Amino acid sequence: MPLLERTHAALDRLADLPPLGQLRRQRAEAAFAKNTDANLFRGIYPSFDAAQASAPNTRPLGYDNADAAGMYLERIKRIYPSDYPVIFWLQKLFAQGQSSVFDLGGHIGIGYYGYQRYLDYPPGLRWTVSDVPAVMARGMEIARERDPAGRLSFNGDFRVAEGVDVLLALGVLQYLPDTLAQRLATLERPPRHIILNLTPLHVLDNGGQDYFTLQSIGTAFCPYRIAAYAPFLEGFTRLGYQIVDRWQNPDKHCHIAFEPEHSVDVYHGFYLLRG
Repeated sequence: MPLLERTHAALDRLADLPPLGQLRRQRAEAAFAKNTDANLFRGIYPSFDAAQASAPNTRPLGYDNADAAGMYLERIKRIYPSDYPVIFWLQKLFAQGQSSVFDLGGHIGIGYYGYQRYLDYPPGLRWTVSDVPAVMARGMEIARERDPAGRLSFNGDFRVAEGVDVLLALGVLQYLPDTLAQRLATLERPPRHIILNLTPLHVLDNGGQDYFTLQSIGTAFCPYRIAAYAPFLEGFTRLGYQIVDRWQNPDKHCHIAFEPEHSVDVYHGFYLLRG
């Protein structure tokens, strides 16, 4: 091992000694509680509720508040590298005649606005965003100015996904207390096409169990699911979906403080087809 690497390894071991390790954790917890602008994660929990119960009282919980609803406004004007697989499959599906979209966790409509510069939206397109009330209220305000055609709508009831052509879940599944497969199982006519993106998954040898961490988004604290890769996909195949395509989001990662084994280096995306 080169001298520099040995030196760093020795310093890491020194930092983990009880007095210094405790001090590091105290400082990290204080920074986590006061965070206003970084994307931070801390702790490993067995359930959504346990992660939520661990949250400091310095910020609200979840996205259902005005500050969180005001986030991501810049994304209605631009896209990121991780968006391109979604655009690729939407382009194909729209060309095939699919014209109804249920955008789970679509915030204020960032996908609808961001993608329209790169896609020819089909005539009669119906794009429904489903999110928490504060976010949808903000989205409806913006839509009154930016969507004169009235193609974008908002509805928090998952049953509206019944019979739609395409379901999008782009960076939302980690925030749900239940799983998407569980929600789809309640529908008589689930969407035939599903595009998933920005999904954190793990391959730990832990019996295929999901685990949770707590995220600070600056304006709030959010329980955050890291699903087990194989069981996650099996939940869809049991419902009759086949995995047509899969990709990674190398620009996304989840670094959980003091938990390198449970941290995630890349996120994942999938295109699923039913029937």
